[in-house]
Amino acid sequence: MQTSEIISIVGLLLTGFVAAGGWFWQRWQERTSIRVAIVAEVLALRKVAVERDYLSGLIEFGNELLAIPEHERPEASLQVRIPEHYCRVYVANLGKLGYLSPKDAQLVVSFYQYVDSVVQDVTKGGIIYEGTNDPEAFTEAANVLKFALDVAQQLADRHAKS
Repeated sequence: MQTSEIISIVGLLLTGFVAAGGWFWQRWQERTSIRVAIVAEVLALRKVAVERDYLSGLIEFGNELLAIPEHERPEASLQVRIPEHYCRVYVANLGKLGYLSPKDAQLVVSFYQYVDSVVQDVTKGGIIYEGTNDPEAFTEAANVLKFALDVAQQLADRHAKS
């Protein structure tokens, strides 16, 4: 084999290794970015719910209705304006949830399922939005919101900077 052939083969192999390395680096960066973005969205939604004290509001409505005799209970409602795009990072990356670790994926999906349940209750067409005199509606929504906040906290704990 001549020197020029060896140089060509080595150059070709080196180019292939560099291209493969670049592809793996790009995939790693994409996985990291998606994980960070989804976790950030979950934690931001958690912070909004905590700052606006939605959990206490739901509990208080339920307790107030429960304290009134059933036949005298007025209808109560809680109407929350939630934009359709509140979970845009999650929705945009549904096909990439496999980039997350199994535990993170489980927590993220659980969080959004719980949040979506509460969103359905407190937005137009929902039982709490439209008004009800059933304290259980508020209690159940509060319990589901608590589940979501707890899941978000677990995700926060997993990704806390040491």
